[in-house]
Amino acid sequence: MTDPIEQINNISNVDDFLNFVIQLAKDAKEHPEEWANTTITDYLGQIASWIDDCDMFEDNINFLLVPISKFDKNKGFFIVGAVTSGAA
Repeated sequence: MTDPIEQINNISNVDDFLNFVIQLAKDAKEHPEEWANTTITDYLGQIASWIDDCDMFEDNINFLLVPISKFDKNKGFFIVGAVTSGAA
């Protein structure tokens, strides 16, 4: 997989995001030893932990009304499972 941070920073539309997720899935399949969270259970547990620790979420937030740009600085959410040197 090319540099995931560079890929994240270049996501500007749905197609870019879809390609990024496909590349993540491919990398996880081809290099499972480089991933800390190799099961969906582990991955979702880490996402829950990240959300719990994240100060950007408010108790009364309506996620249906939050523009996706609010999450730009936290695109790392999608690579929480990776532990390669260039991934996080």
